[in-house]
Amino acid sequence: MAAPDQTTPTAKPLPTPAGGYNRRRFLTAAGVAGAVAAAATVVGCSDSTTPYVDAATQPEIDVLNFALNLEYLEATFYSYIVTGKDLPSNLTGGGPAPTGAPAQITFPNAQINDLFAEIYFDEASHVSALRTALGQSIAVARPQINLSALAAITTANYLQIARLFEDVGVTAYAGSAAKLTGNNLTAAAQILAVEGFHAGALRLLAIQQGATYPSTLAGYVPADGFDVKPADPGTVALSLAGPTTANGGFFATAANGTPGQTNTYTGFAFQRSTSQVLAILYGNATAGTAKGAFFPNGVNGNITTV
Repeated sequence: MAAPDQTTPTAKPLPTPAGGYNRRRFLTAAGVAGAVAAAATVVGCSDSTTPYVDAATQPEIDVLNFALNLEYLEATFYSYIVTGKDLPSNLTGGGPAPTGAPAQITFPNAQINDLFAEIYFDEASHVSALRTALGQSIAVARPQINLSALAAITTANYLQIARLFEDVGVTAYAGSAAKLTGNNLTAAAQILAVEGFHAGALRLLAIQQGATYPSTLAGYVPADGFDVKPADPGTVALSLAGPTTANGGFFATAANGTPGQTNTYTGFAFQRSTSQVLAILYGNATAGTAKGAFFPNGVNGNITTV
């Protein structure tokens, strides 16, 4: 078997004051701090202090802030494994530094390095866009994050953890879409599509590399080692549902109209409620749980409990 390609990655950290990372081919001279600020303007807000017009009602604000917590987790994770550094301070809202932060990962080859560099760019852009959409006075700060909630992040497990985050992100946005309207819904749909791109790429990479899912988070062990399934309390049939067999398949899609999954039919992605998302990220499906695992002090905002 040929040795892994250890050529110099085509995307590498830039010595920018903000610790930004260059998106492959597209931003050869700009760090993430500037790039994500530009991306945020696409969402439709003129500055970081003015709330986005469609975030005018409390329920939508709560949903966007809930999404922001998830984006903080993803972006922080990718920042460390890609650059070896935390997110730029202008993206954290003054929140605390994470615990369990890993060293920069040496990826198997330049192509995988580029893949993760681009995912980092996207996730940091999502943080910036949501913070801008909400405005500084409304956007929650990054909560305390424990990146090593499953295990210390290493070259042996970073791929599995990344795949968990992306799968949770996809199903979280799918579950929240009905609570959003107008431009907020449009923006969430676009973020959902990007999370789907990421999840599909990482799922294929995991299959190619034989990267089984870590089994240290109780109740979240995929049956086939590749397909991450919902871990819904007391809903065994839902947990076992998959696109082709009871053991699941290539993608985390539903086999049929499964009870408990509204409008989830053949070929549809699973949806997760905020409670189901938090049950996974807190590592505890008990109703009322307000912290644990990746968020040892809980998430910030008004949606905080399982």
